[in-house]
Amino acid sequence: MIILLALCTLTGILSAADNPAKKPVAKPTKAEPAFGQLMTDAELFANLNLDLPALADVRRAVSAGDLVAAKKALAANFRSRKSPVWTVDWRQPEFLTSKRKLNADPRVEKVMQHKFDFTKGPNLVGTLDFGPKIDWTANPTTGEAKTHLWNESLNRHFHFRLLAESYWRTGQDKYAKEVADEIMDWITSNPPVQGVNGNGMKNGCEAWQTLTTSIRLSDVWPNTIYRCLGSPAFTDEVICAIYKTVCQQARHLMRWPSGGNWLTSESNGLFIGGMLFPEFKEAPEWRRTGLARLYKQLDDEIYPDGEEYELAAGYNNWVVAEFAGIIEQADRNGLRAEVPADFLVKMEKMFSYLCLSAMPNDAIPGLNDSGNSDVRKLLETGFKLFPKRTDFQYIATGGREGRAPAEISHAFPWCGHYVMRSGWDKDATYMLFDAGPFGYGHQHEDKLHFVLWSNGRQLVLDPGSFSYDHSRWRKYVLTSPGHNTVLVDGQGQHRSGKKETYFWPRPWNTPAPPQNDARWKSTKDFDYASGLYTNGYGNQNEIAVIHRRQIMFLKAEKLFVIYDTLTPQDQREHSYEALFHLDATNAVVDPATKTIRSENPGAANIAIIPATGGGLDVGIVKGKTDEPVQGWANHPWRAIPTAIFRKTGNGAVNLSFALEPLATNATARVASLEQIPEGVRLKLADNRSITVAFGPEPAIRRFATR
Repeated sequence: MIILLALCTLTGILSAADNPAKKPVAKPTKAEPAFGQLMTDAELFANLNLDLPALADVRRAVSAGDLVAAKKALAANFRSRKSPVWTVDWRQPEFLTSKRKLNADPRVEKVMQHKFDFTKGPNLVGTLDFGPKIDWTANPTTGEAKTHLWNESLNRHFHFRLLAESYWRTGQDKYAKEVADEIMDWITSNPPVQGVNGNGMKNGCEAWQTLTTSIRLSDVWPNTIYRCLGSPAFTDEVICAIYKTVCQQARHLMRWPSGGNWLTSESNGLFIGGMLFPEFKEAPEWRRTGLARLYKQLDDEIYPDGEEYELAAGYNNWVVAEFAGIIEQADRNGLRAEVPADFLVKMEKMFSYLCLSAMPNDAIPGLNDSGNSDVRKLLETGFKLFPKRTDFQYIATGGREGRAPAEISHAFPWCGHYVMRSGWDKDATYMLFDAGPFGYGHQHEDKLHFVLWSNGRQLVLDPGSFSYDHSRWRKYVLTSPGHNTVLVDGQGQHRSGKKETYFWPRPWNTPAPPQNDARWKSTKDFDYASGLYTNGYGNQNEIAVIHRRQIMFLKAEKLFVIYDTLTPQDQREHSYEALFHLDATNAVVDPATKTIRSENPGAANIAIIPATGGGLDVGIVKGKTDEPVQGWANHPWRAIPTAIFRKTGNGAVNLSFALEPLATNATARVASLEQIPEGVRLKLADNRSITVAFGPEPAIRRFATR
């Protein structure tokens, strides 16, 4: 994976854009969009509400035809106004308030020289030197490492954070001047596009992608401006140029709403733009439209059980933060009356999902395009918004304050996540089973996948995401081989061509989706969940095999039994491979029992005990680099052992496994697993046995030693 130096980025990658002389104004075509003109001084003042008392000096200068004086007055008002306010105040930079001398981040010097590093994992592989002028449309990534993230990230100006923070800490004007110079260059190099939303990221539109535009308006620019405004580099001309482009960017977002987390971010950008630049006549409409779209998103984007319908932990948490940030900013600026009355009420479900799905390390599992995502900070915000929810406080403080949730295991039928756990202690055993839809976006072919945590660490993992490029590694994390599910004839699931699998049809106004094929039962003795995959395997869905996975959590023993039934819709013989991606340094196979055990020295491990017989083969793959790759995981990117159990057969084939988490230096209690007509029988090392019945009435029966 070749990416660029991450500078406090959302995507983790920097990017690049172009010269206005290369962008002729023309009618939009499929090959090349049309570009409008930068806003003139006269147009700027025509778009301001000059009746505002704070703009009295501006109004007088405009009436006198003195636009130079008008710009001076507008900039003076921007610097002197006490509201609106942001999360930081440029009048109190850290270099003035700190009792000790602060230094700039050493990475900032390369940014000052317009040099950006290529990295592969932790290793530097090259540096792109733009020279005196950044080419905002350039994309140096090539081959399988080619990625649109390059263009997105630089046009989102994530590196401004490093420059602004360096000025904030040191007071050295060179950092603020670099920001001001780049803002002016970016504005003149990127006139607004016309007739297109810019989301194609081609032919000079890179700067106008709607998500990129919204991230500038709602986050990067406010955090930059409110740190650098005290610098002489932020001249009257720079401030007025910012006003002009903010107006044009907000109009772009008004014109081109999209969907999913993009629409949430775009709506946030509109609200923040209207909040921080209230002098525009259109500012109230920007805020109103942003809030109206966000309010609708609370029902259209968020399932009734609280997760964002892309079903990816990182994007879900970002969306939660976007909604919560609106409340925070509205309260800070006296705009709460503009927010719909039940906006906050509708948000509670999102924090409930974070709370009840959290692993013992206070992160939610990183399904789809995501990694495991810590939820403590968000639940700290959730507790502030909902002070009666002491369970939010419990997770936010790592159990030091508040009360543990009354519910231990929990079903989320809309997002299809079924959480089984032994308790809320840090050594608890935990599994999240994914039997839900494909996801609105950022999807992985991973139905009936699971992750497992016990005794203080992750034992079976989701490999996470990878750079949004064209590499074999990206393909791996997107497809079934990168997940803990079953391959058929070497092929994975294929829901990407079936939009009806993406998310549950609206309206979402029932306790659970009526189409859900999953089942859930939770008792004092066990948790049980099952799910069904029926959409076929292979690139054309040509392999018609139905996979039902049933999972039983035996609470007293703190172990899991997985029971897979593969039912072909033809008479042919098929091969099946059950995959288990282990968060471990190594793993070994017992050739007699075909049990696989992870090897984490001095830490917890897991034993996977299969029901043998019927020609079951077992193997371990780690760090395979030729296609199809196997045995990798992210955060950090590394080789991991993947256990693969293979079986071939005609008609319905059952695969069953006992998954036993092991405390440090512990030995497995499960001696063997046997398939029986009603399910499986576990034989324990102390000669006890446990029968687990699956089917319509799941049950457990324990037999004492004879």
